Amino acid sequence: MEKDLKDLPKILEFSHLLFGLKNLLRFKGMPYWEDADWMRWDSVAEHSYRMAMLAVMLEPYLQKRVDLLKVLKMVLIHDVVELTTSDYSPMGENRDAGGHAFSDKAFATKYERETAAARYIFDKLGELGDEFEKLFIEYINTKARPECATSEGKFAYALDKIEAVIQIVDYRSVKKNWSKEHYGKSIVYMREWCEYDSGLLAFCDLVASEGLGIVKK
Repeated sequence: MEKDLKDLPKILEFSHLLFGLKNLLRFKGMPYWEDADWMRWDSVAEHSYRMAMLAVMLEPYLQKRVDLLKVLKMVLIHDVVELTTSDYSPMGENRDAGGHAFSDKAFATKYERETAAARYIFDKLGELGDEFEKLFIEYINTKARPECATSEGKFAYALDKIEAVIQIVDYRSVKKNWSKEHYGKSIVYMREWCEYDSGLLAFCDLVASEGLGIVKK
């Protein structure tokens, strides 16, 4: 059945909105990055792109197969909410939602803000926006409501943590100056969301081993 063309202007308008993700930088100015001196930081858009590539490459290794198209949609929309909420440091105090990796209070704040942002942003897309909002809720409920977690949500959530560690390795591999504290927290957080699947965990171990090689002596 052909789609109603009346929503195409909404899609075009939303496409321009997504430009903001190219300018939203990850980690810059956050705890554990005070020593950073490089000229270029990764954007949220780049983070989502590599997550999508990881989803395609790692999906065949999962013990329980997933709906890959659904995962890719989830990956591509999971950080759109940061257009209004901005990013928070998962590890250290950074505004009142910083440290959400290990603080229930900080995560509750993050959850409240991001679900509200999802309603506001995706409402611009009408019916498609309803789908995107549901996908975002499914993604974030991996942590917020684990009893409702889906295979697709868990995979996407794990990919978010994996990509973040790979990104840190990319940044710090030249100077080999990853602090022991930040490394330890990052690996614990990554493994927490990958332990449910042996294939993902095997990849995590590779990433962790690579990261260990650049920890500051």
